Amino acid sequence: MRRPIAALLLLAGITHQVYAQSTVTLFGSIDNGITYVNNYGGHSVVKMQDGVNKANALGFLGSEDLGGGMRAFFKLENGFNANTGALGQGGLMFGKQAYVGLGHRTFGEITLGRQYDFTVLLERYLPCLNCGLYGVQNADFDRVSGERLNNAVQYSTPVVAGFKAGAMYAFGQNAGASSTNLGRAISANVQYTYGPFSAAVVLTDINQAPTFAGLLGTPTVLGQRVAPTALFVVDKQRILGIGASYAFASVTALALYTNTRLELAGRSSTDQVLHIGGDWHVRPDLVLAAKLSFDRFEDSRWYTATAGLDYLLSKRTDVYIDLDAQKASSPGTVASIALTAPSSTSRQFVSRIGVRHLF
Repeated sequence: MRRPIAALLLLAGITHQVYAQSTVTLFGSIDNGITYVNNYGGHSVVKMQDGVNKANALGFLGSEDLGGGMRAFFKLENGFNANTGALGQGGLMFGKQAYVGLGHRTFGEITLGRQYDFTVLLERYLPCLNCGLYGVQNADFDRVSGERLNNAVQYSTPVVAGFKAGAMYAFGQNAGASSTNLGRAISANVQYTYGPFSAAVVLTDINQAPTFAGLLGTPTVLGQRVAPTALFVVDKQRILGIGASYAFASVTALALYTNTRLELAGRSSTDQVLHIGGDWHVRPDLVLAAKLSFDRFEDSRWYTATAGLDYLLSKRTDVYIDLDAQKASSPGTVASIALTAPSSTSRQFVSRIGVRHLF
């Protein structure tokens, strides 16, 4: 009897050791609030709107130490509507991200699956980021809000002398309606951090890219009429983004420039956006933020002012107030703050009060 008992004890010890080297973490976020829009397609509206200042998410993070500085890891993350309980991203179970990867402390990390392209890194250089998605480009042409690629392979280097870089390739096969890359896509980035200074350059290039061009605020894009709620697929979407930040004690100054080129049937147009602003930590539990944005597409112009107040009830829960005002110029161009319907005039104002919880 001693041998079987010893074997069971040894197996139990090995099982405990493997378990101790593996971790799975549940995480998520819930954001909800009340939004007022003074001109929503010709009339004012007050509505519940969720996932604006922080995308709603529920997910799992897993990691296993493989020894020798190497680890295996995965991420499964879904999005959802806090007001209806519906799944986000077209009803996908893990529509936000679903990938598996291997990492080494010396050689970097490689991941495979549905994941954000590197343009999402520019979020950290968007002034007034806590003010939410109302502050991004009207139709999110530059993908700064964070968009995913299907069938993607991504490599990221470790940090060396303050530098970090990455490259990504997404295959176009079986992309489906839930993807933002019906064709192949590539993305690359270089980041640098030195003390209070940080900067990044990102390039993303997508073939057959679905866009919400109808939310731009112009009746036509690339010579074709666009409907506000319809997907508009362009032959190519090329994004170049440059962001920088500098922290002065309790104040952080940020600037972000994006240049997005859209091509369709031999015709091309470029959208250029500049955001300038900063965040002021008045107290550890109170943050004030503001920015100005300038957007140019073809002959159209949009000027947006954004301000926000964020009060932290704890490290995981905060309440906030956001204000956004936009003015458009050029005949036929209307204001169209992101996540709202185009205005019927050249002006639009949005205010929001909400609560956000992280877990």
